[in-house]
Amino acid sequence: MAQNVVINSVQYNRVDEIHIPLQGSGTARFYDNSEANITSPDIRNGKKAGSDTGLITDTMTEKSAAAYNPSTSDQIITANQYLAEAQTIKAVTYSNTLAAANIANGVTIKVGCSADDDCIVSVTGTLSSPVVSQDPTSRILSIS
Repeated sequence: MAQNVVINSVQYNRVDEIHIPLQGSGTARFYDNSEANITSPDIRNGKKAGSDTGLITDTMTEKSAAAYNPSTSDQIITANQYLAEAQTIKAVTYSNTLAAANIANGVTIKVGCSADDDCIVSVTGTLSSPVVSQDPTSRILSIS
Protein backbone atom coordinates (compact mmCIF):
# COMPACT_ATOMS: atom_id res chain seq x y z
CA MET A 1 0.00 0.00 0.00
CA ALA A 2 1.40 3.36 -0.97
CA GLN A 3 2.25 5.80 1.82
CA ASN A 4 2.37 9.56 2.13
CA VAL A 5 5.96 10.59 2.93
CA VAL A 6 7.34 13.93 4.17
CA ILE A 7 11.00 14.76 3.37
CA ASN A 8 12.40 18.20 4.28
CA SER A 9 8.86 19.47 4.91
CA VAL A 10 7.70 18.41 1.42
CA GLN A 11 4.89 15.87 1.29
CA TYR A 12 4.93 13.14 -1.36
CA ASN A 13 1.68 11.20 -1.74
CA ARG A 14 1.14 7.52 -2.52
CA VAL A 15 4.83 6.50 -2.47
CA ASP A 16 5.46 2.76 -3.03
CA GLU A 17 9.26 2.86 -2.86
CA ILE A 18 12.13 5.27 -2.27
CA HIS A 19 15.55 5.18 -3.97
CA ILE A 20 18.41 6.98 -2.25
CA PRO A 21 21.84 7.29 -3.91
CA LEU A 22 24.65 5.72 -1.91
CA GLN A 23 27.96 7.49 -1.36
CA GLY A 24 30.23 6.41 -4.21
CA SER A 25 27.91 4.34 -6.36
CA GLY A 26 24.70 2.34 -6.16
CA THR A 27 21.26 2.98 -4.78
CA ALA A 28 19.55 2.02 -1.54
CA ARG A 29 15.97 0.97 -2.22
CA PHE A 30 13.24 1.04 0.37
CA TYR A 31 9.86 -0.52 -0.31
CA ASP A 32 6.54 -0.09 1.44
CA ASN A 33 5.96 -3.43 3.20
CA SER A 34 3.11 -2.30 5.41
CA GLU A 35 0.78 -4.90 3.94
CA ALA A 36 3.29 -7.75 3.91
CA ASN A 37 1.86 -10.95 5.29
CA ILE A 38 4.92 -13.15 4.93
CA THR A 39 6.33 -14.97 7.92
CA SER A 40 9.52 -16.89 8.58
CA PRO A 41 8.17 -20.31 7.58
CA ASP A 42 7.25 -18.86 4.16
CA ILE A 43 10.89 -18.12 3.32
CA ARG A 44 13.18 -20.70 1.79
CA ASN A 45 16.50 -21.61 3.43
CA GLY A 46 19.25 -19.12 2.66
CA LYS A 47 16.78 -16.35 1.72
CA LYS A 48 15.68 -13.16 3.47
CA ALA A 49 12.72 -10.81 3.05
CA GLY A 50 11.59 -7.50 4.47
CA SER A 51 8.29 -6.81 6.17
CA ASP A 52 6.75 -3.92 8.02
CA THR A 53 8.45 -5.22 11.18
CA GLY A 54 11.91 -5.63 9.66
CA LEU A 55 14.05 -8.33 8.13
CA ILE A 56 12.75 -11.90 8.16
CA THR A 57 15.11 -14.83 7.64
CA ASP A 58 14.53 -18.38 6.50
CA THR A 59 12.85 -21.16 8.47
CA MET A 60 10.88 -22.98 5.76
CA THR A 61 11.08 -26.75 6.02
CA GLU A 62 12.87 -28.30 3.06
CA LYS A 63 12.34 -31.86 1.90
CA SER A 64 15.32 -33.59 0.35
CA ALA A 65 15.05 -36.36 -2.24
CA ALA A 66 12.79 -39.24 -1.32
CA ALA A 67 11.23 -42.25 -3.01
CA TYR A 68 7.73 -43.50 -2.29
CA ASN A 69 6.92 -47.16 -2.89
CA PRO A 70 3.38 -48.36 -3.56
CA SER A 71 1.67 -49.19 -0.31
CA THR A 72 -1.69 -50.11 1.12
CA SER A 73 -1.68 -46.90 3.15
CA ASP A 74 -1.46 -43.24 2.13
CA GLN A 75 1.95 -41.59 2.06
CA ILE A 76 1.73 -37.85 2.57
CA ILE A 77 4.12 -35.10 1.56
CA THR A 78 3.06 -32.48 4.08
CA ALA A 79 2.14 -28.94 3.11
CA ASN A 80 4.19 -25.77 3.63
CA GLN A 81 7.56 -27.15 2.72
CA TYR A 82 9.88 -26.67 -0.20
CA LEU A 83 10.68 -29.76 -2.27
CA ALA A 84 14.42 -29.12 -2.52
CA GLU A 85 15.11 -32.26 -4.54
CA ALA A 86 13.19 -34.71 -6.71
CA GLN A 87 10.43 -36.75 -5.11
CA THR A 88 10.01 -40.11 -6.85
CA ILE A 89 6.78 -42.06 -6.78
CA LYS A 90 7.71 -45.60 -7.75
CA ALA A 91 5.83 -47.38 -10.51
CA VAL A 92 3.71 -50.40 -9.73
CA THR A 93 5.23 -53.36 -11.52
CA TYR A 94 4.31 -56.98 -11.89
CA SER A 95 5.95 -60.03 -13.44
CA ASN A 96 4.58 -62.91 -15.45
CA THR A 97 3.59 -64.64 -12.21
CA LEU A 98 0.52 -62.40 -12.24
CA ALA A 99 -0.95 -64.40 -15.09
CA ALA A 100 -4.51 -65.69 -15.31
CA ALA A 101 -3.23 -69.27 -15.52
CA ASN A 102 -1.58 -68.90 -12.09
CA ILE A 103 -4.68 -67.51 -10.32
CA ALA A 104 -7.69 -69.56 -9.19
CA ASN A 105 -10.64 -69.46 -11.55
CA GLY A 106 -12.95 -66.51 -10.88
CA VAL A 107 -10.56 -64.72 -8.51
CA THR A 108 -9.64 -61.19 -9.65
CA ILE A 109 -6.46 -59.47 -8.54
CA LYS A 110 -6.32 -55.70 -8.95
CA VAL A 111 -3.10 -53.72 -8.67
CA GLY A 112 -2.55 -50.01 -8.15
CA CYS A 113 -6.11 -48.79 -7.77
CA SER A 114 -8.22 -46.83 -5.36
CA ALA A 115 -11.44 -47.53 -7.27
CA ASP A 116 -12.51 -50.26 -9.68
CA ASP A 117 -12.08 -48.03 -12.71
CA ASP A 118 -8.52 -46.74 -12.18
CA CYS A 119 -6.47 -49.95 -11.79
CA ILE A 120 -3.08 -50.31 -13.43
CA VAL A 121 -3.55 -54.07 -13.80
CA SER A 122 -6.54 -56.31 -13.27
CA VAL A 123 -6.24 -60.08 -13.83
CA THR A 124 -9.01 -62.64 -13.40
CA GLY A 125 -7.81 -66.19 -12.85
CA THR A 126 -8.43 -69.11 -15.15
CA LEU A 127 -6.73 -71.89 -13.15
CA SER A 128 -9.53 -74.39 -12.75
CA SER A 129 -8.25 -77.83 -11.83
CA PRO A 130 -4.84 -77.88 -10.26
CA VAL A 131 -2.91 -81.11 -10.61
CA VAL A 132 -0.99 -82.11 -7.49
CA SER A 133 1.78 -84.69 -7.76
CA GLN A 134 4.68 -85.84 -5.65
CA ASP A 135 7.96 -87.31 -6.86
CA PRO A 136 8.40 -90.63 -5.07
CA THR A 137 12.18 -90.30 -4.78
CA SER A 138 12.69 -86.63 -3.85
CA ARG A 139 9.23 -86.34 -2.26
CA ILE A 140 8.91 -82.86 -3.89
CA LEU A 141 5.30 -81.78 -4.17
CA SER A 142 4.36 -80.09 -7.47
CA ILE A 143 1.20 -78.18 -8.25
CA SER A 144 0.38 -77.36 -11.87
